[in-house]
Amino acid sequence: MTNSLHLPFIPRTQVLRLPVPHALRLALPSSDHAEAALAALLNGGEVPSIDVGRIAAQIASVHGHAVLGAPPSWTDAQLRWAYVVLLRQLGRLNGRYGQLFDVVDQGLNHKKSNAPISKTKAATGMHTDSSDAAYNPDLVCLLCLQPGSKGGQSLLASANDLLHRLRKTHPELEAVARKAWPRDVVTPGLKQNHDAIAANAIPVFDQDEHGLVFRYMRFWTERAMAKLGRDVPSELTQLFDFIDADMDRNALKFKMKRGDMLVANNRTVVHGRAAFEDLPGAARRCLVRAWVDGFYGSVQESLPLRA
Repeated sequence: MTNSLHLPFIPRTQVLRLPVPHALRLALPSSDHAEAALAALLNGGEVPSIDVGRIAAQIASVHGHAVLGAPPSWTDAQLRWAYVVLLRQLGRLNGRYGQLFDVVDQGLNHKKSNAPISKTKAATGMHTDSSDAAYNPDLVCLLCLQPGSKGGQSLLASANDLLHRLRKTHPELEAVARKAWPRDVVTPGLKQNHDAIAANAIPVFDQDEHGLVFRYMRFWTERAMAKLGRDVPSELTQLFDFIDADMDRNALKFKMKRGDMLVANNRTVVHGRAAFEDLPGAARRCLVRAWVDGFYGSVQESLPLRA
């Protein structure tokens, strides 16, 4: 039986851009002191109070994202400091991969190892973050330090709009989407054996007291099925094909610039990126990812206790 949750259908044709709060500019440390100020923040230091009400309202709305543009003339340390200050107003930085995780090509291949796609130059495919059934960050955030020289466009799509179109054209697939399917375990520190993979089952569409929860990682789901020796059911493949085709048609495509800060609701916004190349002699593409807990209520359990 499918859920009758009513969803507003308000498609966007471009990303929502907002200015960096003026108070953040006023509080910015000088370039000489930014590194120390950043280290203090990451060690739990006091955070300047910034009004982020407008930003939070957009993230919680049906559109679920905002892109803030900081001056590209700020140093890397100043941009990281401003990013942390902004995100700490919205919740708590998650430390599972480090509070700040640099998304750069490390020459790895996610198809031949458990390396996350964030450590490669490959196209990611549309997805939400976290492959762990027990943990789902509320917000996924990216700060652009270097956009790279070739490719790497960012993609965003609305899970609310996707569900609206699924119900309109293939209502029979909603029950498939609400069933929990196994997903490969790739989080460092977690057991990655047969039983752990079988237990790591996640529905594509779900809901809780805050509303819709969309969790999508086609690659890791199909690989989990292969590791478990199971065929992917035809109805699941049909669901995945519909989702991929719908997002290919409807995703917002844009290029992040130095200083851009994307804040996305990981429950209702799907993101991805195109493949990219770092050309010889050019600055390497570098985005800084952060996961934020506590905007709705996501809580990171201790990995050692669960490993």
